[in-house]
Amino acid sequence: MTPELAHLRDFLAAHDPFDTLPEADLLRAVRAIDVRYIRRQQPILSVGQTNAHLHLVRKGAVELTGPQGGLVARCGEGDAFGYPSLLGDGTVGANAVALEDTLLYQLEAATFHALREAHPDFAAFYDEAQADRLHAALAQRTQAAELVTPVRSLLKRPPVTIPLDASIRTAAQAMAEQRVSSILVVEKAEGEPGGPGRLFGILTDRDLRARVLAEGRDPDGPVRGVMTPNPAVIGADALAFEALLRMTGRNIHHLPVLDGGALAGMITVTDLMRLQATSPVFIVGDLAKQTTTEGLARVTERLPDLLLRLIEADARPRDIGTVATAVADALTERLLTLAEERLGPPPVPYAWLALGSQARQELNAHSDQDNALLLADAHEGIAYDDDAHGPYFEALARFVSDGLNEAGFVYCPGDVMATNPRWCQPLAAWQRTFTAWIERPDPKAVMHTTIFFDLRHVHGDETLTRALRTHIRDQVQANQIFLATLAVDALQFEPPLGFFRKFVVDRSGEHTNTFDIKTRGLAPLVDIARVHALASGVMTANTHARFADATEAGAINPKDAASLDDAFDYVAMTRLRHQGRQLRAAEAPDNRIDPRELSRLERTHLRDAFKVVATAQDGLGSRYNTAMIS
Repeated sequence: MTPELAHLRDFLAAHDPFDTLPEADLLRAVRAIDVRYIRRQQPILSVGQTNAHLHLVRKGAVELTGPQGGLVARCGEGDAFGYPSLLGDGTVGANAVALEDTLLYQLEAATFHALREAHPDFAAFYDEAQADRLHAALAQRTQAAELVTPVRSLLKRPPVTIPLDASIRTAAQAMAEQRVSSILVVEKAEGEPGGPGRLFGILTDRDLRARVLAEGRDPDGPVRGVMTPNPAVIGADALAFEALLRMTGRNIHHLPVLDGGALAGMITVTDLMRLQATSPVFIVGDLAKQTTTEGLARVTERLPDLLLRLIEADARPRDIGTVATAVADALTERLLTLAEERLGPPPVPYAWLALGSQARQELNAHSDQDNALLLADAHEGIAYDDDAHGPYFEALARFVSDGLNEAGFVYCPGDVMATNPRWCQPLAAWQRTFTAWIERPDPKAVMHTTIFFDLRHVHGDETLTRALRTHIRDQVQANQIFLATLAVDALQFEPPLGFFRKFVVDRSGEHTNTFDIKTRGLAPLVDIARVHALASGVMTANTHARFADATEAGAINPKDAASLDDAFDYVAMTRLRHQGRQLRAAEAPDNRIDPRELSRLERTHLRDAFKVVATAQDGLGSRYNTAMIS
């Protein structure tokens, strides 16, 4: 073998997936490679042309852009491109241009396909799209079962039911026969097919004692007269700790489970308490017992340890975010309760709104507080009066914000808190504020949308929150210019795709050799989801839910939505693992990623995720023609 061929062989053997090939096939690949030198700025592939090679960058750098010019990827030493066309009909789907003088190894298509057929691992590397590799990487993780067990996995039997027109005696007999402590009262519509029927109420052992025996009721009377109507329910895909939070919050011990709207069964406190005691419900339960802000802060000190256990158990990022948010919500509600005990009942109804990451249920170990107060315009015929009523809500907001800060959810550096009079307003004023942002989307208004358009009700009068959401939805859908402006903002930060299998990092200053994974990775995905959701009239705040709801509304095709969903999970997981290492080392968690912390496989998957982001940004720019908007 000549020195040139030996050098080529060593290069291939050092890079995926050629390092999986046996020696004979590695040499086969070497013999089928042509070497090509490309001058800086010279095109290599163009959209629509036919490609017959797998291109490997030996030296130099290549930029791939989509049909609309959006960045798809930047390839450095060892990176490959051109293979999507080889796996399709040969037609190129992305432009490739040399960013600097570049040396390429070009493997002919026939040998490429022969190696794929002979070696499944080699084939899988290329046959699986980058999004599929992400999905596979995510699927390999384990979960902290005791913390994130789906409710459906706790269902051990079909629902035990009784017709709505049954007697109390019949219900009690059925409970005794089935050995259950509660029974679901249902009614089937005439001609309705099989199934348990529509849920109307629930009858428990406690109801039989308190409402039948204690009151001396006739056991042959109707069960509907002693049941609890319209009971609280939970979805089958909710997490076990969410179910226990709902039970403890309502002081109930039984919770019917719905699957797609249909009655699926029942879970009890006993079912849930079988889970290990590391569940976040113990933190939430302890929060509910506290009577001082100092006590609340002591309980919340356990949250970082809880998050660390979840991170190290490889729980899903979305579940970790749900856990952290559930604690923040419980803390907020307890602070509001204590505030009302101290200040007296509110002069007008109000709604406490979580904003930003708390609204999206995506809190992490490095989250501050973002919140607002939404007040009723009038109550019992008396209009809201800022002079008369404002001091109450100013004091309430200050008490809660100070309590959150003391408990670790620090003050918002941008003053997006209910303590700011701008963010403590009656409904009509909030509606005018959102209308102004939507009709005149200047840079400051767009900045506000990234926070205030992610809102979620936490406490108080939910009808106020629903009214504000409806107003926002109607105003946004009637204003395509606003949506296009949001799309421009969503393209502001490109993912840090770099050269030579590296990432674009800061080259000087405090954060040398790192990049901000929140700004460059997570924020673009959150922004993309927000634009698609608002355009579809979807008012959910959670990013995963926005992708799903926008897909159902036809705004995103299912394959792209799945890729975006996996990309968001993987980028979030990378951040959480980084923060977990910091927590373990007793360091303050941040969003700065040093690529040297990551394994080669982790870097590959993260690059895949960033390519999904870049492709989605290109598609968003094309959809809203952002190149025409200054």
